[in-house]
Amino acid sequence: MYNILVILIQFLSGSIMYSYILARLNNVNLREVRDGNPGSSNLWRVKGWRLGVLALILDYFKGIFPLVIFISKGLVGNEYIIATSALCGILGHAFSPMLKFKGGKAIATTFGAWSVLTKWEGPTILGVTFTVFTLIKPKATKVEEDAFRVVLGFVALIPYVLYNFYNGKEYLLYFYVGNLSIILYKHWGDLVSFFRGFKS
Repeated sequence: MYNILVILIQFLSGSIMYSYILARLNNVNLREVRDGNPGSSNLWRVKGWRLGVLALILDYFKGIFPLVIFISKGLVGNEYIIATSALCGILGHAFSPMLKFKGGKAIATTFGAWSVLTKWEGPTILGVTFTVFTLIKPKATKVEEDAFRVVLGFVALIPYVLYNFYNGKEYLLYFYVGNLSIILYKHWGDLVSFFRGFKS
């Protein structure tokens, strides 16, 4: 019972579009900003860092809660159920019922989900990769370049995931493949544009 409950609630938690709500409260429609992504990055651009950071934190923590409560109370222990619940939080953000299943790109929520499964390790690898790319290409302001940076972070995760897979944590590979599939789907158009521009 708890397994089904945590999966369902984690999806519902992920589906709450905090950035979109905060933008609407400030008379902004994020669907009309930049690439139309209803996430914290676009809110940051139009309403400043304070609201942007607040939305970023909320999106991060919805990747964690309430899953971490179920884990800490010992109500859910199966690693594949935990991984599935974490994936459902990401799915909730990416395909939110609040926005007719047209949600955000789920980056902050992905960081939260990896925090549940790997504590600081997974998010650190992603964060360092994002930072290095930004430092190397400081003018990476295009949506297409943002998408490439995200995928680059997932490429950097491969050795970590494989190491854990061969040490008995097969569920991490399952989670990684599911998470990467969502990320690729949400960024596919931007990635195609990036590589077309790169070739030209």
